[in-house]
Amino acid sequence: MQRRNRRAGVEDRWRRADGSPTARANKGRRWLARYVDDQGHENTRPFERKVDAQAWLDEITAMQVTGAYVAPKAGRVSVGELYAKWVGTQSHLKKTTASTRRYTWPVYVEPRWSAVAVADVQTTDVRAWVQSMTSSGAGAATVENAVGILRQVLEMAVEDRRIARNPCTGIKLPRRKRRPRGYLTHRQVEQLAVEVGPDATVVRFLAYTGLRWGEMAALRVGDAKMLRRRIHVRESVTEVEGQLEWSSPKSYEQRMVPFPAFLANELAMLMIGKKPDDLIFAAPEGGVLRVSNWRRRVFNKAVKRVLEKDATFPVVTPHDLRHTAASLAISAGANVKAVQTMLGHASAVLTLDTYADLFPDDLEMVSAALDDARTRSLEAAADQLRTGTTEGPDLDNQSGPSTCEHTSRGGGIRTHDLFVPNEARYQAAPHPV
Repeated sequence: MQRRNRRAGVEDRWRRADGSPTARANKGRRWLARYVDDQGHENTRPFERKVDAQAWLDEITAMQVTGAYVAPKAGRVSVGELYAKWVGTQSHLKKTTASTRRYTWPVYVEPRWSAVAVADVQTTDVRAWVQSMTSSGAGAATVENAVGILRQVLEMAVEDRRIARNPCTGIKLPRRKRRPRGYLTHRQVEQLAVEVGPDATVVRFLAYTGLRWGEMAALRVGDAKMLRRRIHVRESVTEVEGQLEWSSPKSYEQRMVPFPAFLANELAMLMIGKKPDDLIFAAPEGGVLRVSNWRRRVFNKAVKRVLEKDATFPVVTPHDLRHTAASLAISAGANVKAVQTMLGHASAVLTLDTYADLFPDDLEMVSAALDDARTRSLEAAADQLRTGTTEGPDLDNQSGPSTCEHTSRGGGIRTHDLFVPNEARYQAAPHPV
């Protein structure tokens, strides 16, 4: 049966076009608002008053014009159906990320949301779901991954104009609890390297360059620029479900990382007789040095032996050697931008957020500098009162070192560098000393 081609508008259900009453006169809601959506489907809604019908129709028309309109039946597709479509668009992901999502969907997301229509997903229900995962013992990272999958599937629904807004927007997730990091000193790095034995260079290299394990394991002889003492980080290798996955470094950023001169001979020894495409750090039997095997076979045993000799030694993981590199660089006076480049962070803000605990001495330095400036200012005022002079020394423009020239962790910003000279000159005031 062919659908009648009716135009959008409001009609009187109780009267015909000629004004005569219909058989259903005085029954039900009188005014019927009608419009045709962008898929050619006719949609109607009855109202008691004509003004309400017209207002609703005007609102629908405005949403159609602005592109905010969502057809009533468009959101009846289930989350599971849309997930299957969404997965097909994720071929750009690294295998590590794809593996995590393949595990998270069937365990945490599918049981709760697969059969639910996208239009029926409510923000309050998502909050309750997050709470139930947390209560059942799921970690913060797991909850993040689960909500992330649902959020992206529903974002596709928004893009396809199946729903007007993403119900996952504004959902607060549990905070990750960071375990205390094990920062090693220069002496402790050497202690651990000695205990590791034949792989001592692995420990020293990670602790003084800050490379991620996958970046170090992927280094080839041609990546070592020995004359400039630089390492070209251009790829990474990761173990995913027992298979090796070669990819670009995290954030897809290649970078040049310096290494200390004392490592030059050790690296050179590892490259003797190798071709430019050969791995610098290789497993004893050849091939990629895998962290899962090396940590269990070598690293953990070495840490245990050091702890037996020195109970104050931190309990560390191979990844803590990267944190150690950041700590040692900051202690040596490296600025934030240099540390960011060395570690391959996307921004200096991320570096500051990650290693904020390494800057407490800088705050103490500011306090000491302010105390020193106040003391010198009051001493100058007292001298003026004793001598009767009206003009004191130009404290704001002093260029010589102050009496409180502190440094942070053996280097870095000096106290007197924190104060910027200005044109104002100190004027004597009747200040009690």
